[in-house]
Amino acid sequence: MPSAVTPAIVVLAYERPEALRRLLTSVANARYPEGAKVPLVISLDGSGRQPGLETVAIARAFDWQHGPKVVLERPEHLGVVRHFREAGNLSREHGDVILLEDDLTVAPPFYDFAYQVLDAYGADERIGGGCLYGLWFNGFTLEPFSPIEDGSDVFFLGVPHTQGLCFSAAQWDAFETGWREGGVTPGPDLHPAFLRFGPDEWFPSLAAYLAETGRCFCFPRVSLTVGWGDAGAHFAQDTSWFQTPVQLGPRRYNLPTLDEAGAVYDGFFELQPERLQRLAPALRAFDFDVDLNATKQPVNLRHEFVLTMRPVRRAAMGFGLEMYPPELNAIDALTGNAISLARREDVLWDAWAETEARRRLHAYAWRRHRPSRRRSLRFAAARVVQALRRLVSGLRAPRSREL
Repeated sequence: MPSAVTPAIVVLAYERPEALRRLLTSVANARYPEGAKVPLVISLDGSGRQPGLETVAIARAFDWQHGPKVVLERPEHLGVVRHFREAGNLSREHGDVILLEDDLTVAPPFYDFAYQVLDAYGADERIGGGCLYGLWFNGFTLEPFSPIEDGSDVFFLGVPHTQGLCFSAAQWDAFETGWREGGVTPGPDLHPAFLRFGPDEWFPSLAAYLAETGRCFCFPRVSLTVGWGDAGAHFAQDTSWFQTPVQLGPRRYNLPTLDEAGAVYDGFFELQPERLQRLAPALRAFDFDVDLNATKQPVNLRHEFVLTMRPVRRAAMGFGLEMYPPELNAIDALTGNAISLARREDVLWDAWAETEARRRLHAYAWRRHRPSRRRSLRFAAARVVQALRRLVSGLRAPRSREL
């Protein structure tokens, strides 16, 4: 291992015994450095309540072969925010921490990735922490998100995600010191969606912290966790939205410095202009903001020009929209007018223009995933045939003779 620090694994659980069992099984089956003593802390919220007793029993019985195990039973119900903060504050005792909520499972090399990320970036004050989830979607538009390929195993984003986090002791201390109590306030670098979260959510505070300090999070290109979307505090019913491919084999990760990295995105999922200019010579003569997701407003812009998917009155330069991800169309100077480089005053900001931008983006994002009309009709016919078969089979099934 590159240094003497051994990150502690902190599992957060609350009244979901089977979810905890599933996560702990994946943690037990993961790979760890030979000879390392990896601390495992299982933090149980509301352990004194009747529904939490089975969760407590699973945590106590879990056999951890890779180091010391501690079960923290918290009889009172802390809630999502307090429990998250208490878990993160374990960095004061253990140093670097990996935080895993109980609706996750981990991939075999998750610990290697977290360790290498913390070793590479834990002391960089521009990086707020690491996420273990390979984020495949834009959380604001719910369209697919693909960072540009820069030859590395990671990308950087000015907004966090929830599906497994890691913090160096210094990173957590900086966040905890800047924690926002009682909600967040608007800012030019903070997406307004974070103003709509409820009071028992830690996610907006972390996002606001990143926006206010100009920090970013490090993400893997291929996920080290899977989110099972179990019903609970965040979802009224189960969802498969967070299912995604995960890494299986070991590797030595290619982790560039933040200055070297090409895939560095702001808090709106937009590639930073200076990173785009490195790859797109045609844009180097302009000072511009990037709004290819059409989620920014004039208050979020700083420069005279904006590279946008929104309709415009006139454009200084235009590009097509055929290649994936959208930045490639500007990098390759693809002819067209779907993407515009325009002055801010020439951009249409009304609701209808925004709806048109949403339509363009949705059609672009999903068109390669849609089956043809012929295939769709065949699939629909197959469903009808299967339904008829089940009906006929039910009619033919022998019935018990009534006595």
